[in-house]
Amino acid sequence: MTVKIVADSGANLTSGRLGNYETQIVPLSLIQGSTTWTDDESFDQAAFNQAARSGIQTSSACPSITSWLTAYEDADEIYVFTISAELSGSYNSARQAAELFLEKYESQGKAGRQIKIHVFDSRSAGPGEYLGMQKVAELKDQGKSFAEVVAAVNDYLQERVKLFFCLKSMTNLANNGRVAPAAAKIAGLLKICVYGWADKGLIVPLGKARGEKKAWKNLARIIKDQGYRGGKMVINHAGNLEGAESFHDVALADFPGAKITLGDCRGLCSFYAEEGGLMIGVEI
Repeated sequence: MTVKIVADSGANLTSGRLGNYETQIVPLSLIQGSTTWTDDESFDQAAFNQAARSGIQTSSACPSITSWLTAYEDADEIYVFTISAELSGSYNSARQAAELFLEKYESQGKAGRQIKIHVFDSRSAGPGEYLGMQKVAELKDQGKSFAEVVAAVNDYLQERVKLFFCLKSMTNLANNGRVAPAAAKIAGLLKICVYGWADKGLIVPLGKARGEKKAWKNLARIIKDQGYRGGKMVINHAGNLEGAESFHDVALADFPGAKITLGDCRGLCSFYAEEGGLMIGVEI
């Protein structure tokens, strides 16, 4: 039996392996005027940023059904993670592809194999997707069945995984209808950082602070209040490694044994988090 873990590029990963399991990343796209940028290994962040400075309106597009179908091939047991269904059509596209994939397999009448596939709405992005993918790998290593993994990961995503953010700008989120324009105006003020979380898949600002250090301190307190006690934490940054390392240190001050992973935002999340933004996924 071949197990594959599939996710869209909102997970801030490239295809490879997660422990003992193959991972396949399906890219979203960024559309900038007449140019389409694919969020895969070929994505050139510096060139994209330079083009973005021209002021051309940019939007995002979810993966095609065909892209998902290709990613599902060559596996018997497939676990799929997408960015929040409240923010993107990626979940619906992945679901439709899963239905077509099963129909195709059944119509071919291949004996001796039973294809199983489940699509999870992460209700978040980036670190939230990654934590869900890690949980699948852990449960499969424990010998859990497909049904047991699906049930446990659904509960995990809904009850234990939370995604927080600290952003210097929310212009791209507002321009693409992800947050209210009023919130973006606050973040656009001099040295004002907005922090918040993804609540049931929606981006919800919780406060603002002048300067990163104060914002990180306030956000760390909120994360603790939400039930974080030193479990897994994944910090993704948009061109702000120094900031990610600083928040890492803030978290460790309260929880010295915390298991913290740092990583870059890829194209899609870098566009929405904007330069200097942090995305923090935690296990509560």
